[in-house]
Amino acid sequence: MAVNFLDPETTELSHANIKMAGPLSSLTKSEISSLIKSSKDVSGIELRMLPPLIKDNHTPSVWPFPGFSNLYCLTMVISDIPNQSVGNIDLKAFPRIGDHEHLPINKTIFYWQSNDKKDEGPNQIHTMCSVMKSKQDLRDVGNVMASVKEDTEYKGLIDAMAKAARDAAKFSLVTDIIVQVAGIIGKHLGKVEDKPLGTIINSYTTLHGDFDKIGIAPLVYSTKDVDFSFQMIVRNKTVETEIQEKVVGNKTFSFKKEQLNLAAEEIVEVDMMPM
Repeated sequence: MAVNFLDPETTELSHANIKMAGPLSSLTKSEISSLIKSSKDVSGIELRMLPPLIKDNHTPSVWPFPGFSNLYCLTMVISDIPNQSVGNIDLKAFPRIGDHEHLPINKTIFYWQSNDKKDEGPNQIHTMCSVMKSKQDLRDVGNVMASVKEDTEYKGLIDAMAKAARDAAKFSLVTDIIVQVAGIIGKHLGKVEDKPLGTIINSYTTLHGDFDKIGIAPLVYSTKDVDFSFQMIVRNKTVETEIQEKVVGNKTFSFKKEQLNLAAEEIVEVDMMPM
């Protein structure tokens, strides 16, 4: 069946400024602007998805039934760096989820790290995340995705997405293609609600300055029935080293090293599969 991922009642289209919270929020504008010159200077970007909160699963609790629902969570990410040009996708199934419960998801959905000074970081990252309610017992999502990837329409959309990702002038079309891909997956899932419980569609770009500030920025996007939470982590080794050298005993910096709110460096694997 057709799933309306763009229903204004359940979908949030967002390109809001990243709101700095925690230690970085205590810095002045001049101090923050001194952290990083531009998005081209970053040495690493990670987008981590935290557990979505199901505020209302639309299943009434009537004794002796506890009001649980079977849910799917679909996540897609694509950027303009070469190893992301065809995008990544994840589909998970969650049985017996009640109101005011979190889905057990805490995963990296996008990761880029520079291995060479000549490496160019992403200029655009587009994401979509949707929580759907199943009207039947949950299906094996591996089998669902296998059937999706054999779908002729799906293959055509992925080819179109790869071409758009290679052309900066057409990259804005990627979000539209992502929504169409989600529709194909909804069709193969079978009996799901025609309106997802909640959907968010986000874009992060260099022009918007989404990668200009180093540190960990919490991002929260609310829909009527689902709250989605993420972390945007931006690193710049050169700038961080300079700050750490200046941070003690230098009056031009009024904050301390621990105020930078930096993520510890680690080897990360993206827990997603290629589209």
